[in-house]
Amino acid sequence: MLLVTTALSGLMAGVIQTAPTPPQTPPQQTPAPTTAPAAEDDDAYDLGTVSVTAARPRGSVDTDIPADVTLDASQIQAYGASNIAELMTYLEPLTRSSSGRSDLQPVFLVNGRRISGFREIQGIPTEAIERTEILPEQVALQFGYRAEQRVVNFVLKANFNSFTGELTARLPEQGGRTTAEAKGNVLRISGANRWSLDAEHTRSSPLFEAERDLRRDPGATPYDLIGNVTSADYTAACADDPSGCTVIDPALGTAITPVPGGTANPTLADFVAAASGGVRTGDLGAYRTLLSESDSTTVRGTMKRDLNSTTQLTVSASLQDSSSRSFNGLPGVALNLADTNSYSPFSEDVTVFRYLDDAASLQRETDSLNGELGVVLDGYLGEDWRWTFTGEYERTETDTTTGRGYDASLFNARLAADDATANPFAALSTADFTRIANDTANSVSEVLSAEVVLNGDLYELPAGSISSTFKFGADTRSLDSTSVRSGVVTDRSQSRDRFNGQGTFNFPIASRRADVLPMLGDLSVNATVGYEDLSDFGGLSSFNIGVNWSPVEPLSFLVSYADEQGAPSISQLNDPVIQNVNVPVFDFATGQTVLVSQTTGGNPGLDADNRHVWRVGGTWRPIDGQDLSLQSTWTWSVTDDYLAAFPTITPDLEAALPGRFTRDTDGNLLSIDARPLNFDKYERQDIRTGINYSRAFGTPSAAASQSPLPGMPGGVRPPVGGPIRVEGGGGGGGGRMEVRMGGGPGGGRGRGPSMQPGQGRWNISLYHTVRLQDEITIADGLPVIDMLDGGATSANGGSPRNELQLMSGVFRNGFGGFMFATWREGTTVNGGTGPDITFADRTTVNLNLFMDLNQRTEWVAKYPILKGTRIQFGIQNLFDSRAEASTSSGDLPLNYQSDYLDPQGRVISLTLRKILF
Repeated sequence: MLLVTTALSGLMAGVIQTAPTPPQTPPQQTPAPTTAPAAEDDDAYDLGTVSVTAARPRGSVDTDIPADVTLDASQIQAYGASNIAELMTYLEPLTRSSSGRSDLQPVFLVNGRRISGFREIQGIPTEAIERTEILPEQVALQFGYRAEQRVVNFVLKANFNSFTGELTARLPEQGGRTTAEAKGNVLRISGANRWSLDAEHTRSSPLFEAERDLRRDPGATPYDLIGNVTSADYTAACADDPSGCTVIDPALGTAITPVPGGTANPTLADFVAAASGGVRTGDLGAYRTLLSESDSTTVRGTMKRDLNSTTQLTVSASLQDSSSRSFNGLPGVALNLADTNSYSPFSEDVTVFRYLDDAASLQRETDSLNGELGVVLDGYLGEDWRWTFTGEYERTETDTTTGRGYDASLFNARLAADDATANPFAALSTADFTRIANDTANSVSEVLSAEVVLNGDLYELPAGSISSTFKFGADTRSLDSTSVRSGVVTDRSQSRDRFNGQGTFNFPIASRRADVLPMLGDLSVNATVGYEDLSDFGGLSSFNIGVNWSPVEPLSFLVSYADEQGAPSISQLNDPVIQNVNVPVFDFATGQTVLVSQTTGGNPGLDADNRHVWRVGGTWRPIDGQDLSLQSTWTWSVTDDYLAAFPTITPDLEAALPGRFTRDTDGNLLSIDARPLNFDKYERQDIRTGINYSRAFGTPSAAASQSPLPGMPGGVRPPVGGPIRVEGGGGGGGGRMEVRMGGGPGGGRGRGPSMQPGQGRWNISLYHTVRLQDEITIADGLPVIDMLDGGATSANGGSPRNELQLMSGVFRNGFGGFMFATWREGTTVNGGTGPDITFADRTTVNLNLFMDLNQRTEWVAKYPILKGTRIQFGIQNLFDSRAEASTSSGDLPLNYQSDYLDPQGRVISLTLRKILF
């Protein structure tokens, strides 16, 4: 027995790595005996067979709920991502959740523990990741979150040092916009200690309408740089039916005519000659941006240290300075020219519509400075409880300046006085007009928060321990804003103090391992209750119950119900009110695209919502020893008083909210109040099904077979997370020695063999979403907006009933590629009395090819400068797929044109990355 114990100790020392975090069992706890009690557990000792069940794999989440997807280092390599932030964009189909009020970012963990925020890890290179686990929403409860976000756990390598530099250039194939990025990262991991420093800068040039194929409607007011002349009573209706409008002059016989070019003193004959050319449309494509110019610089840092044998401290901070600038066209002036004016050749009073050549007077600039500081303390309380303290401070200051153009009052006064120096047909100087003061907005948002989370076992049941999580938190938020619109100053201040608590309990009912009701498999029930008190909304409650069941080892089910109340954010309540000018909007009532004033900002009249979510999901791993899993989840959510951003304009929306729209006496749309609002109810239901498969391929190199793990006889190399079996040499009688690594209920099926030197790795994931219901009730008594049948809340149409997402990656010997493809079924927007708009099916493919030259040892030996170098070539939207819309009238509005919905199209990128270990 001593021989067996000694061999087993050596084996375990070689297989189990030292964890970078304190062990899941406190150091004070008495170690488990090396020999198990006889006859009490057949798996422990049986006639010369020794079987030891070790702790979960290092860094795993301590939960009975198995991960939906687990990616080892070789699988992560196949994605070709440079850092964790980029990896998360590739993993979006795997981390998507329909359980939340909106598309929330997942809950992030490192080595199974909470972190101070995504800023702590987003710059970490993927080479530092040992394993990534993606878990269901129910797991978020045991970390103090609500069950509306998936959980992503990154297990980092125990020891890792690197310095990474990266340069990226992006350019649309059609040109017109370039993006340049420079990033740097320093990372040091030594056991439980870690520190990192990131810096990045991104700059993008603007993209103007003139650089894309857009077709605009002339608009109701025919401004132009050279100009158009109209009768004094001209309206948009005159262009279609001039019979009811005053003519400019009998010689012209029309209510509108273009100003002749090439002369500052046109005669009536010049106007008659110019009239044959038609009205000037005043194309401002060169002065309007589709994508803003932007600039951003960010610095982040993290330090994680052991304070003693049981307590860890993490401090992280970031500072981001960003700015953007967009252009909204040219300022227009309406010049009133009497028939008695010296420059007028007409028999009637007219109006001259001109643009001033000053795009900067209508530009919008936004500058933002964001700073964050986070602290995490993590340790043990006694032997059975673990505590985590999280504190965070965030401050964001944003300044917005919106140009308002020019006032023509003084110039019109000179025209009325027949001033000889005021010529409406000559080149106009901005010095002759009064610059209207810019609209400005300043907001300062601050958040100070603290939370304590306790995890531990309450009581031992036959099937296992009742585990629990308690969270207690408090935070204070404030948003102070000052806006100036048309000279009117508005100061607003909103603050909120919140105290919250949440308790989660997991009750094991049946267990195969403990031989408790083994005919049921593994069965547990968890329940969560939460309450928060908000100073501006009062008390809000939440409740969640879930059942985790694995009837047989490869199959597991998760059923849950949630009832939660949620308050609007103080940004939704108190963001500064900003008026955006010349915003193109398609008006279904008139069938035209018009330029309107759009008001955005906070809405202090918002109410809290109440959400009910039912979920039933299952995961099946059908083949032992193969990394194959199938999963499907049905989700049904009903939200009363649903909080939403203002949707795209439809006839139903305007009928329900007439106060949000302003029209003139002729029915022309002038302005929209697009601040957020409460819908009466939002109900949606979908089924999301996915398959994930990964395997190594190729023949391992000779070196691989000669590199056994420490303590492993015969060069045995176990699969990651799978069982390790060594035949012979066990004890007396040539028995069997078996060591099992990890594996909770429902997760015992072994993964496929890990990639060996000389081999490659191939991944594929396919997800299908079918939406069974997606309906909005704007207000009680009004028709339901069916997003699957004619309704819409965005310019991209309604919700596709079916959607597919395909991901596939391959990597071998330093060369790799990753493909991400999506397909969305077409939708239709019901235009009411106006035209219907139909969106065709759309398929988009993104491709990422890369060469990791560090793995080409013969190249590195010949050219040492290539060490640690990787070249990445990417194509976003490989086949230049665009949203293709058509209308029942045949005329496609600006807002639904392909180049407007997707201005960039196919984008090519090139990245040069250098990592020094």
